[in-house]
Amino acid sequence: MDEDLRIQVHLEYVLERLRQRTTAALSPAARAARKRNLEWLAAYIRRGEFPRNDGHPDARRPTFIDSRGRICAVGHLLEQELGREAAEAIAAGYKYAFIREIDSPLLAAWAATTGLEREELEMIQPTYSSPEYEYGPFFALLDQLDARGHVALSSGLLFDGRGDGVPVQLDLSLTTPGGMTDAGFGLYTAVSLTKLTGAARSASALSNIDIGLSYVRTLPFEGWFVLRSGLLLPTGDEDEVGSSLNGSMAAKRMTQAVLFQPGALGGRLGTSLLLLRSFCASCSLRLDAGLDVYSAFYKPLQLSPRWGAGFAYSAHPFVATVEVAGARYAETPASKSELHHSVGGSFRLITDRGDSLQPGVSLSIPLEARIKRWFLGFDLVMRY
Repeated sequence: MDEDLRIQVHLEYVLERLRQRTTAALSPAARAARKRNLEWLAAYIRRGEFPRNDGHPDARRPTFIDSRGRICAVGHLLEQELGREAAEAIAAGYKYAFIREIDSPLLAAWAATTGLEREELEMIQPTYSSPEYEYGPFFALLDQLDARGHVALSSGLLFDGRGDGVPVQLDLSLTTPGGMTDAGFGLYTAVSLTKLTGAARSASALSNIDIGLSYVRTLPFEGWFVLRSGLLLPTGDEDEVGSSLNGSMAAKRMTQAVLFQPGALGGRLGTSLLLLRSFCASCSLRLDAGLDVYSAFYKPLQLSPRWGAGFAYSAHPFVATVEVAGARYAETPASKSELHHSVGGSFRLITDRGDSLQPGVSLSIPLEARIKRWFLGFDLVMRY
């Protein structure tokens, strides 16, 4: 799609949504200011002179005022009230910033008089595309780590048709943003709790804690490169039922299979390549590779390579993914070290705000089990 047309479609969509919102709680002065700003926004859209990112490596970064003097939609509204000099003063310090990143008393004071909420200004000028494109879609089967910060609470059920109970799993993962600029560092952690229900013998297991550091860098084309390293801190034990329970849950996310090895202590190294708008304007591609080095107490040292790939397609406000992943399981007294694979997919709702809750449902199937068991997951992600 032509870039000007893309921006125009986005702004028209936002303008219509803002017009439909109720203003009953606003004062007469605020309603008048809101009406005035929406009229200015409509005129800005009709004029069709939109800025271009002319220096930031992330092509989707907004540009307050570009090198040719073209101003963004929010900047245009501010300019109508405060003049060009005020808009240029903000652009001097926050040329490529999102509205939520602009720490300017001038902008804050003006925003309070517009009749528009700060969240509504963010809708007008995010990246002129769906929020998941700022830092890529969230993949359920692959490592829950990319250039954007998140908090994810996931739960799910494992079905294997054996009639010996249904494992219920709950995991928590957290990352801090590593890609808010051209390059940067962030922290991440992940842990999982599993409970066996409906069985003659109740059992529960807590996975190892994965905690570490990530480094994110933008690519010359639209995408991100993520490098991560961390520690595996043991929390599990050698209980036979708990160990079996953890092994079953590894089918959910193959790239984190080592987390479900009781007592594993070691380190992790991994990398991800995230390509936005690959193949089409609504598509994203992600490739993962990594290596875990650890001791599980019953063998001095083990190596577990892992890999994954995912494809995402966006039809705003929904995002669907298809994913595949593989990892070498640990060698145990009862089994040899073997490579296992899973395929899966997810379906997620993306809201207009970039720092919003994004509910999703996922399905993963371990291939080596010949589709005798499958994992149904539900998660709630907050991206920021």
